[in-house]
Amino acid sequence: MAAILVLPSVGADIVCQDLIPTLLLCLTYLTAPGPAQPGPGCCSATLSISEIALQSQADLQGVCTCFKSVADSGTFQINFGNAKAITKVCNLPVDIPIDASVDCTTLTIPKSPPSLVSVPALAPSLVPSQVFDELFR
Repeated sequence: MAAILVLPSVGADIVCQDLIPTLLLCLTYLTAPGPAQPGPGCCSATLSISEIALQSQADLQGVCTCFKSVADSGTFQINFGNAKAITKVCNLPVDIPIDASVDCTTLTIPKSPPSLVSVPALAPSLVPSQVFDELFR
């Protein structure tokens, strides 16, 4: 039996159905049962979503609403620790929570324009628990 994910109409120019395939590159990371490292395409995928979100306040809140609906749907068993860490792990210019309890209307675009962001190379020698420890020291 397949689960069905009903995605909201989020306004602005954001179409949730267009974002989800990009976010799926992070599915293994976001659903890992414990601390994990994002796969090769995950950081570049989330960076492209962040760039969309930074186009306007409405876009940022639209992306957030989309992510909130994914987190709230129960379709995927999201590891919210990994979801919260993705901004730092991937060095994203803006934090867009993947959290069912977030109030997307409170998110604002950073005052200073984000600099060009490079996707970090994750140290292959670190095991996932070490990456998690590095993030939350």
